[in-house]
Amino acid sequence: MTSKTRGREPLSRDWIGKTLAGVIGGFGLAIAVSGLFACLTSGGLAVQDKQQVAMWLVPPIWIAAMSAAFAFRTGARAGWWLGGIAVIASVCLGVVHPFFS
Repeated sequence: MTSKTRGREPLSRDWIGKTLAGVIGGFGLAIAVSGLFACLTSGGLAVQDKQQVAMWLVPPIWIAAMSAAFAFRTGARAGWWLGGIAVIASVCLGVVHPFFS
């Protein structure tokens, strides 16, 4: 063991929990952010091809959220943060959607 690694936990622990948090919480977050994008950009949902752009916006956001999950110390912490942000984004989408649809 070198002096650099002594006393520090590796970030790769609890990778199953982090993966589940990234997949589930990240997907919810990506869908909510995509919906917010579709509602809040100019023209609302009536603009031609906006649904296509919103659909293709989901994978990069989901991948970013899944990657971010591995920066947390535990899977539970990643799940709480990503799940909480996804819930907040979904509530914002629920509030905004009736005004722009």
